[in-house]
Amino acid sequence: MRVVTLLSDFGLRDGYVAQMKGTILDLCPNAVITDISHDVERHNIPMGSFLLETTVPYFPKGTIHVAVVDPGVGSARKAIVIECNAGLLIGPDNGLMARASEKLGLKSIYEIREKEFQRTSVSSTFHGRDVFAYAAGLIASGRRPEEVGPRISKPEKLPLSSPMLSGRKLTCHVLYVDAFGNVVTDVEEKMVRKIPWKSGESVQITSGSRKLQAQCVRSYYEVDKGAMAVLVGSQGYLEVAVREGNAKDKLDVRPLEKLEFRF
Repeated sequence: MRVVTLLSDFGLRDGYVAQMKGTILDLCPNAVITDISHDVERHNIPMGSFLLETTVPYFPKGTIHVAVVDPGVGSARKAIVIECNAGLLIGPDNGLMARASEKLGLKSIYEIREKEFQRTSVSSTFHGRDVFAYAAGLIASGRRPEEVGPRISKPEKLPLSSPMLSGRKLTCHVLYVDAFGNVVTDVEEKMVRKIPWKSGESVQITSGSRKLQAQCVRSYYEVDKGAMAVLVGSQGYLEVAVREGNAKDKLDVRPLEKLEFRF
């Protein structure tokens, strides 16, 4: 029995997700398939990357993760299998899986080129079913990742520079906006520990031409309703929140955009 997860921007209205599941089960009838999310915003690779990165560590070792947010489907972008210490990632080489592969312990990357790891007739618009799910089904049934094709050196990454801390100034980027409007940055908790701030202190946030004041806290309840807070969220990253409100609307930001904090 092999666990296979699926993540996509397909939604559930159409039959796309079911076709991927059917493909996997046809090749590996005893596979256990579970969904991470199919509500990734259309073509939003950073959003898919964040959901994948923060979810895959909770699955059993050896799980196969199939991720499809693929605006470049049918182009020259590669279809890849990433072999990691704690599992496998299968999907497009467009930055979607790079951060997740680091969390799982990247070992090797293979381009899916062998025809036997693709459906006989491959749709130029649906590699999720005809390439990624097909390869996942075969690997779940016992085939080896290295059989899919040639080894490549490294995966494509998101176009993000690393967060920079200079004294009490922190420059970073938006990774994700959750359903509550909380704005998650690319600053991991281990970096937050280096910032000279204390709970209850004020921090200035610059977003484009906007400058807003927030309070450094450990939980949302520590600020008044409608007030802006800066804290380490449940996913282990520095985030901006508005208690019972929407930080995204106040900051007017999207994934990959820059934020600056002055503590």
